[in-house]
Amino acid sequence: MKKKLITKVLGSVLCAAMLLGTVGCGDSDGKTAETAKDTVQESESTEQTTQAAVVEAKNDTGEAVTLTIGIWSDDESQRLEKAFEGIEDDLGIKIEFLKYPSDSDFWDNIPAQIAAGTAPDIISCTNEHYLQYIEQGLFEPLTDYVDSGVISLEGTWEKAMDAWKIDNVVYGIPYALNPGVFIVNNSMWNEFGLGDNYPTTWDEVLDICKKVKEEHNIPALCLNVQEYHLTNIALSFGGGWDYGKNIGAKENAEALQFLIDAYREGYIVTPTELGLSWDGAVMIQQSALFSTGGAWYQASFASEAPDIELKYLPVPKGGNGNGGGTCHSAALVALKNSKHPEEVAKAISYAVGGDKLYEAVVDVTEVIPAKVEYFDLYKEKVPALADLVSYLDSSTPFSYPTQSKKFADSLINLMQETMFDESSTMTGQDIVEQLAAEYGAE
Repeated sequence: MKKKLITKVLGSVLCAAMLLGTVGCGDSDGKTAETAKDTVQESESTEQTTQAAVVEAKNDTGEAVTLTIGIWSDDESQRLEKAFEGIEDDLGIKIEFLKYPSDSDFWDNIPAQIAAGTAPDIISCTNEHYLQYIEQGLFEPLTDYVDSGVISLEGTWEKAMDAWKIDNVVYGIPYALNPGVFIVNNSMWNEFGLGDNYPTTWDEVLDICKKVKEEHNIPALCLNVQEYHLTNIALSFGGGWDYGKNIGAKENAEALQFLIDAYREGYIVTPTELGLSWDGAVMIQQSALFSTGGAWYQASFASEAPDIELKYLPVPKGGNGNGGGTCHSAALVALKNSKHPEEVAKAISYAVGGDKLYEAVVDVTEVIPAKVEYFDLYKEKVPALADLVSYLDSSTPFSYPTQSKKFADSLINLMQETMFDESSTMTGQDIVEQLAAEYGAE
């Protein structure tokens, strides 16, 4: 008989061990930075909950070994609960989910918990700000389990796996993909009579912005001045950060300068100046025609603006670039110092080796499963987003430098200061040179 997976709610930990100095990281498929965060009231302290889990795991009486999985998102818990159904009967491993109030609590507390020996055994993480945790030795390498065949990568989309191999060491097993796209409010597009040809370059986007500004007196492009959107546009110009090795590239400077100039010409609106929390809110109230985003738009519009039709396009090409944007890749990660490393590897193998995880990725969050054999299932079940599968090949991992959160904050601050301060003389080239000097890698 199958037993229920147990979920516990973690409160904030008292961070006496925060000497590791880590900061937040985005969660599932990139939508967390763009949507309102869950606020969950504390019901137990982290120390009490994790100690209880550890005590149970120590009871070597022939009963199931208990592994804990750290989560904070409801969507994530639904996906992973489905993935681990039956594992106790099949492998003798019991799974408990430790739920954090928010993504910031999740990431701020995990280093302290690892130091205290109370961290979860497994977490789900995306490939945004993960490098700093890898550099600090918080993720357990999985290469030996892959090489020995305990964990199989057969059928996993190759680019997703590349994002989780750092210096040829495997740090996570990807199971979900979410490419960056260029989103058009197609209802507005048709209302404005803009024709049948959608833009494929940023110059074409700019031409449409000029037309919309002249005829309707609104800025057509929404730019949420956050690292996700800025990175998508940098990549589409042929730039990107390359883990800190490429920050000062002229393509990055060109991308940022394009945005600065377009904003000053009145072709760009930001959520901040409208008092809104994210770019989707701007699009929902039809204060812009275009934005960069991802699959999370579909659910937001279905619930808040079902009459608005969206069109999902590849990120336009800029400069001499080939277009294409980012790709979120959610993966299962083993945390350092688990008391049951062999069982952790078997549990990860169980989840990524069956159908249930990939089916839940589609059914719960409408994002693309990381195994190629499930691409057709995605197209069948989510026809509105089927084109996203074809955009994967032109997408690229985020590749932020090691100090990824500090880098992101600096990038955002410099862009906001330059765009919003009319007296600023800072250029895109100035911004990337300053960032390269502080965060660049050899």
